[in-house]
Amino acid sequence: MWRMPGLRRSRSTFIVMLLIATLALTAGLAYEAQQAVRSHRATAETVLRDYSAFAAWELTRLGRQHLLEAMNHGLGAVRAAHRAGRLSAAIGTAGCHSGCGGPVVSAFHATLPDARFSFAGAPVDPAVRSLLIEAVQHGLRNPDDFTCPTLKMVSVNGTPVTVVWTPSLDRNNQPVDLIGFVSDPAFVTRVFENLVRLDPLLPPSLVPAGASPNSALAIRVSTPDDHELFESSPEWSTYQAGGTLPRAFGSLEVAVAPRPGAAGGLVIGGLPRERLPLVVGLLALTAGLVVIAVVQLRREAEISRLRSDFVSGVSHELRTPLAQIRMFTETLLLGRVRNETEGRRSLEIIAREAHRLAQLVENVLLFSRGERRAPEIRRESARLAPIVADVVESFAPLAGARQARVTTAVDGTVSGNVDSGAVRQILLNLLDNAVKYGPAGQTVTVSLRLADDVLRLAVEDEGPGVGPQDAERIFQPFNRLPRQGNATGGTGIGLAIVRQLTELHGGHAWVEPGARGARFVVEIPGAWRESGASTAVA
Repeated sequence: MWRMPGLRRSRSTFIVMLLIATLALTAGLAYEAQQAVRSHRATAETVLRDYSAFAAWELTRLGRQHLLEAMNHGLGAVRAAHRAGRLSAAIGTAGCHSGCGGPVVSAFHATLPDARFSFAGAPVDPAVRSLLIEAVQHGLRNPDDFTCPTLKMVSVNGTPVTVVWTPSLDRNNQPVDLIGFVSDPAFVTRVFENLVRLDPLLPPSLVPAGASPNSALAIRVSTPDDHELFESSPEWSTYQAGGTLPRAFGSLEVAVAPRPGAAGGLVIGGLPRERLPLVVGLLALTAGLVVIAVVQLRREAEISRLRSDFVSGVSHELRTPLAQIRMFTETLLLGRVRNETEGRRSLEIIAREAHRLAQLVENVLLFSRGERRAPEIRRESARLAPIVADVVESFAPLAGARQARVTTAVDGTVSGNVDSGAVRQILLNLLDNAVKYGPAGQTVTVSLRLADDVLRLAVEDEGPGVGPQDAERIFQPFNRLPRQGNATGGTGIGLAIVRQLTELHGGHAWVEPGARGARFVVEIPGAWRESGASTAVA
């Protein structure tokens, strides 16, 4: 049996190590799960960016085709009007037969190489004239760059204006004149509106059945100076890609991104959600459970120690009266008493130790029943003074063994609705506690009085007292104050039983400083004063 504490400590250590290993394993699994989610998400995001890059490339390719178609249609109208000698006839012509371009606002013709311009329609801003003169001068210096239709966006009072021109070439591919037109931003906007409406930018397998070709995409077209010309949706995501049209198409910038609500539909299985909060929560829950388990193990170890101390204390408490009873019983049986006085003293000691033994067994039984279920009390009307006197008289031999004297200050008129046996046990435990922790030769005072229909029973000793930090702890099971002087320890359950029985009566018990030592007070409601009785002091 002496090896059991060591075995218990080894078992607790093993369990703690196992719990820590479980926490470490959980942390490792949580880390791996989080890494897997991040890897999966990174792959899905890469796929979305690839889709955006493909759609941007396709948008750039189709944008060139549709813009060139609209430009050629408008330029054809201007050329026909110029040949007919009525350049103004081209004004209002749509960019293409399907209406995918804006109307011609101004038309112009220039002779080369003198760059003499003639305009029809709305007045042309000087910025547009400067652009055209620079374009002619550059084209004459670089004939290879002056052979195809060109589109430029010019900012006029903060608003972009579309300018389109193309040279006419002779048989030697030399420019002989220049024609073109000016339109508003709708020329470009309508081209991309029709493109997005009709031409899918992603493979058909990625487009849901019945949905528009580009419903999953958000598309933007802007000028090089960031003036927005077209936006298919205000919703935008971070998985975007962009492209730039050639200089002949105004270096327009396009950007494509999956719409936030549709991004998950472009990836098989959807876009994985962020699992970090869940993983951290589970890890925190596991850590909390491990901490609770460790605390419970410590509490179990503490309870085991308290029970061991309790068994040790009870054994010691039982051994002393049993040894006394056995010794004096053998003395009487062997006829070793020298006279009748010694024989009577031996019988008194046997009776006293038997009484102490009975009280100890009663405490243990009460405590044991209280741990399993709340003990029951039977309250009835009773006068308290006779109960106190009977308990003090029966306890006198035990007090005498410690050279202690018990005095009483009892109001004999007090009666109450109480369980007489429980009150006896309360007073016996308080007296036993006072004698054990008080000095030899002390005087213990028992008082009983009525205070506002409340029975107030107090036991005051002349011991070292109880500090405020221990005032509540000593009423808990197995808690005992350190021994001082020649004080004798108990089992640690006497005061716990006092509080338990008091609370069953609807009252409360506490300790407070006394005149010289500690004063233990018990208050029980439901008391009254009987007429025809008097206060007794002994």
